[in-house]
Amino acid sequence: MIYHLIYFQIKMSYQEKFELTATNTSYFSRQFDILITGMGDDKDDRHNYIKKSLRDFNGVVYSFDTCENAEKFYYKIETKDGVFVENVTDKLLIPDLQILLSTNNFYGANICVDITTLKQGILFLLIRILLKDVKPARLFAAYTEPTEYKKRKYSEIGETEEYDLYLRIVGSSKAVPGFNKRQSQNDILLIAPIGFDSQRLQVIYENIKPRLLIPVVGFPSFVPGWYLTAIKMNYLILKQADCFDEIETCEAASPFAMYDLLDREFHRHTANFDIYISPLGTRPHCLGAAIFVSRNPSAYLIYDFPIEKQFRSGRVLKANIYHLSKFIG
Repeated sequence: MIYHLIYFQIKMSYQEKFELTATNTSYFSRQFDILITGMGDDKDDRHNYIKKSLRDFNGVVYSFDTCENAEKFYYKIETKDGVFVENVTDKLLIPDLQILLSTNNFYGANICVDITTLKQGILFLLIRILLKDVKPARLFAAYTEPTEYKKRKYSEIGETEEYDLYLRIVGSSKAVPGFNKRQSQNDILLIAPIGFDSQRLQVIYENIKPRLLIPVVGFPSFVPGWYLTAIKMNYLILKQADCFDEIETCEAASPFAMYDLLDREFHRHTANFDIYISPLGTRPHCLGAAIFVSRNPSAYLIYDFPIEKQFRSGRVLKANIYHLSKFIG
């Protein structure tokens, strides 16, 4: 079967990214013991798409949510049939997330993290703990791509935002839980995958004042032309930073391409700069950044904790499964 892993005598190699289709959902359903998701609305097609597609899944579902600044988290446990097992609230992200993952049969399990609606504030720490501490037998992620994002119906005079994605932005003044580092006096290089927001990168740029900014746009994008939209929405800060020649492209749906880009730029510039990474683009880009910073603790992770609106995206375009096991350890 084409989905089985392929092993070579000297070096293990396997396909890393799979599009989830009607012909392979049964196969992937049987690969996972634990499915981790966000706590989205059941009416959101993208939120439930992975869980509904894995029709032969016979494991346990953990759904996570956090407070606005990600200091606390909440979770519920259900069976594959949606039978409620446990609901826990008001836990501290540090240390309680690691305690949970260390005591609830995650070690040695086959885990899939559906990042579609999982909040980034818990995604970053979750990935670090799974890769460096808990170390499951195999680790996968899943993501459901949208067909569109919701635009604003009305714009005020002087308003630069075209898309209606967030209720508000908490801000980046507080460190990402689990990635707190003492700042040095070195010059800063900021690597920032960007999305459809005109203000998020602007605020972070003005706060940390990098010597150099490398923006990253998702190309190929989920939908043709979206990478141009990202550049358009961030045009003012890109012009202010005079960094149009520094723009890098990275497949919007690939955490592996993002990891490779960060690895390349990190080793190119780390002798002269402190490397700050601010993943403001797609969730696969956030996943790639989370993996990279987990494996390269000298890099800084900067995030601004946006409060996302419900139903901010359109229908399901397609879904991908990512095999992340090579990063464990």
